[in-house]
Amino acid sequence: MKTSHSPAAFTLIELLVVIAIIAILAGMLLPTLGKAKARAERLKCTSQMKQIGVAFNLFLVDNNDQNPPAVYRTGDYQYQWTWDDMLHKYIGGTSTKADLMLGITDGKGCPKILQCPADRNKITITYAQFGQRRTYAMNGANITGPGSLPTPLRGVGVYIANNNGSMPPDEPVGYKNSIVESPSDTLLLCEQPNGRNIAGNDWPSFCAGPTEGPGNPGGFNGDCFQISKSQYGYGKAAYGLHGERFNYLFHDGHVAIHKITETIGRGTTNNPQGMWTITAGD
Repeated sequence: MKTSHSPAAFTLIELLVVIAIIAILAGMLLPTLGKAKARAERLKCTSQMKQIGVAFNLFLVDNNDQNPPAVYRTGDYQYQWTWDDMLHKYIGGTSTKADLMLGITDGKGCPKILQCPADRNKITITYAQFGQRRTYAMNGANITGPGSLPTPLRGVGVYIANNNGSMPPDEPVGYKNSIVESPSDTLLLCEQPNGRNIAGNDWPSFCAGPTEGPGNPGGFNGDCFQISKSQYGYGKAAYGLHGERFNYLFHDGHVAIHKITETIGRGTTNNPQGMWTITAGD
């Protein structure tokens, strides 16, 4: 008489060994996958900044080599004119001019390239939840108006405060691109990934440097720096989307990733020179 034998089942110890091996392999793979994802996000961010650089060049061609301002602020919330508003049509935006001047661009018509995929910060302004995150800020000059260069010479993205509450002009009110002495070493855009950085909003459409200090323009509330020392600390909370480094778009159109300390030249983080100014060799 033949007897049938059922296949031997796995013992509990064998199952635990298999599970342990799978857990070890997963633990070895997850950091690699995380690094690959971070690299992909950084590369996409680089690509987006290059597209914005092309938009700046198109704007220069159409406007007699004149840059847009970082922001034209009138004191009336419904009338604001930021650099991304002026580049809106060049980067695929579909919002109307009236919408763009409201101070916050509706996310429905706003180009997605204004937000780096690594920037996962939430909008912290409760009344602006419909807006679109804007990761980038223009390298800003001291608070000034058109017609005179700031001292010291900083970026061409000038903050213009015209507090008469009237509609800003259609024409650009920034500086000529020709004042930049070394385009390949001068920042045009930097990452400014704080929770108040919203497309179309005046704060922080420009960045005055790594940290708030005596060499930077006074009177800011701390939004306008990559790492803020102010009570708000928005920049510091999100320091370094890419391993304590930021992507930077330069005036010649190339994008590079740097530690903050690599951008300040002969200056300091509180009083940056180097890539933050339009002067060569500092």
